[in-house]
Amino acid sequence: MKTVLDKIIADKKKSIEALYENNFSFLKNLQKPGLSLIAEIKKASPSRGVVRADFDPTELAKQFTHSGASALSILTEEDHFLGNPTYIKQARAVSSLPILRKDFIIDPIQVYESKFLGANAILLIKAILTKDQCQTLLNLAKDLQLDILIEVHTEAELNDVLLLKNVQAIGINNRNLQTFEIDLNLALTLAKQIPDGILSVAESGYSTPEQLHQLEKAGINAVLIGEGLATHPDLLTFWRNS
Repeated sequence: MKTVLDKIIADKKKSIEALYENNFSFLKNLQKPGLSLIAEIKKASPSRGVVRADFDPTELAKQFTHSGASALSILTEEDHFLGNPTYIKQARAVSSLPILRKDFIIDPIQVYESKFLGANAILLIKAILTKDQCQTLLNLAKDLQLDILIEVHTEAELNDVLLLKNVQAIGINNRNLQTFEIDLNLALTLAKQIPDGILSVAESGYSTPEQLHQLEKAGINAVLIGEGLATHPDLLTFWRNS
């Protein structure tokens, strides 16, 4: 005969299984056929200023979830992007989508913080990290069961990243960090050099369904869009109808 304690432990095992599934769902959600959307909750940027005057992370999380996004990207950098770490918990309260914490992560304590906040994945930017720093943060994130999207801006950075261990997904940012100019051909070109088994994510500068069709045709797994969803909300129709 099962006791009350047996029932409690059985239920607890089910909830633990759900936790494991949730922790690894960011990459899993990007592995679906076709182009997946990582919809970004973003209030401002240094180059554009305030992107959304009526910024509400809770409502945006609801909108993106119901519009077919596969994951949310949440900017938490406070001084220059007007983000806040609490936005992760606000989005988690209304959305079951996996959450990528997008910030300038340069120290292990930020990885621990990301886990505590409830993020499913973190962004690492190769341009601000040495190879040793990247590897240390990648290893820690893996130990904490956080998925990693590592971002590159140049072919040289991509070559460095491909030498690292535990690389699961590579984001190609079309924005030149020196001039802030956008080159949409960059993602299309560098994605060809990403080996099978590593997911490719195009970032920055997308504003039309035609551009998204081009990414899908090129076999890119996902696109991360922030300002484009604020200035061209009709882009969400691409996923509603796909």
